[in-house]
Amino acid sequence: TQQQQQQQQQQQQQISSGEEHQNGEANNGESTNDTNNNEEEQKQLEYISKCIFFVLQRIEYLRDQCNALVLPVLDGATPPVKRRVVKMRSDKRKRAVEERDGEGGVGIGDATATTTMTNEQQLEEGDADEQLQEATTTEANALRKIALSQRAGLGSDYNTRRLLLSSLLTEFRTRQWPFIVAPYEADGQLAYLANGGLVDLVVTEDSDLIALGVPRLVYRLGGWNGGNSANRSSSSGLKGTILQRRDLGSSHGIDLMDFSDGMLATMFVATGCDYCDSLKGVGIITARGIVKRAFHGGESLENRSPVLDEPVLKLVLHDLYRACHKDARVELLPLSDPEKEEARLVYERAFLAALAMFRHPLVYDPISGENIISNDVSEGKSLNVSASFMRDEQLLMEYAPYRELVTNREALYQVVGTPFSPSTAKRIAEGLVDPRKQLEEQHRLNEAGEAAANAVEGWQVGKEGGGEDADNAQLQQEEPGEEEGDDDEEDSEDSAYLTQGTATGALQLSSQDFTAVGTQQSKSSGGNISSLSPDLLDSQSPAKQS
Repeated sequence: TQQQQQQQQQQQQQISSGEEHQNGEANNGESTNDTNNNEEEQKQLEYISKCIFFVLQRIEYLRDQCNALVLPVLDGATPPVKRRVVKMRSDKRKRAVEERDGEGGVGIGDATATTTMTNEQQLEEGDADEQLQEATTTEANALRKIALSQRAGLGSDYNTRRLLLSSLLTEFRTRQWPFIVAPYEADGQLAYLANGGLVDLVVTEDSDLIALGVPRLVYRLGGWNGGNSANRSSSSGLKGTILQRRDLGSSHGIDLMDFSDGMLATMFVATGCDYCDSLKGVGIITARGIVKRAFHGGESLENRSPVLDEPVLKLVLHDLYRACHKDARVELLPLSDPEKEEARLVYERAFLAALAMFRHPLVYDPISGENIISNDVSEGKSLNVSASFMRDEQLLMEYAPYRELVTNREALYQVVGTPFSPSTAKRIAEGLVDPRKQLEEQHRLNEAGEAAANAVEGWQVGKEGGGEDADNAQLQQEEPGEEEGDDDEEDSEDSAYLTQGTATGALQLSSQDFTAVGTQQSKSSGGNISSLSPDLLDSQSPAKQS
């Protein structure tokens, strides 16, 4: 009996010591996780701080050196036409992350270790040729790893983006700087402001602004992306390439003489853009020749042949099918083959949607305070479109599928995005509402409305039948309303993600001294201020100009 008691005591001691060991390991694990989370949050804040400093510093440079009012325009929601491209890019980043972090990949540290090990073995064997080959292979693997990391990027961390925008707009408001958040992409918004005379010059890193017909823009200003070394000396100031629409015909390398805005947009789409991929084998030289032949009927405006009385877009599309790589031609030609019709329609729909996005983006008019279709030609709106734009548009609308797209509001909204209500549009422009969250809310309400309609229909059918089925249908009718109320509370919090002076939105950037950067900073204001420039508010709306 004593032996049994001793054994039981030993077992209990072992169990208690094992529990203490497990608790100790658990506590150590929680401590490690907390440390890792704090490090990640600190890295995130440092990254956001550097991004904001970069933007503010460049704006200060522009304000000081140009003595001009700078109006930052930020991207809003992703337009429907671009969602497919965004998904493809996201999938590509995911694949790059998997390749970068996969077991089969060779990291930089691994490559160095492999090189050291093989060098020692090869020196012992005295095989210099194999040593050189192995060193070359490991260097290539290391460079491949770096390239994959660059392609992987930062990912789509919505919280990081949200905090970055919130902090940046808070800095704008503190300095009383005007800004606009576009309802969708900033490109179309910038073009609308520039073509309407509301801004004098557009600074951009995106060459697509050329296809949007911007009169004057500065491209790749001062080495912001490493492309211009002239700005690396602080004494040289900001330098970039000024592109003026009127001088585009004298460009070197490619002849764009007599190219209208419509021709440029068509050429950009054919070459490949954010909204439509190019056909394999079609580059800018090929696209330029095809577009010029279709619009001009030759190399001059007077030589349009009677044979070319087909719509210009039809000519462009057919010539692109014939000029692309043989692998693509197999899927598209001959034109008389009905089995190839579906493949051609897929590309044609993407082509026409991209062209409509260039020609008719949905933008915010800061004068009327509403979302409008730029250069609207639907429902008799063409009276407000410039004569030069309408000449091009009439040629493009000779092709029935394009005409049906741009003259039908509902069809065009499926490409460029649906407008927001005037009150929401203004709040989006002033950075008080996130357009992406607003679209999600609209989509959720639409689904809830459809579910409620179906429930009402089922309730009516069940009521006619009577009994238990009618009670069940009535229950189904009530559920969507309850869920909608819960979601509204969450979305009401999300809608304030860009409000002024929020504690989570403002980052302390005391480590960076902005006072030495420029001299035109405004003092902090205690109240809400409009993000729109007084000069814009005093101007006449381009949409209302005759």
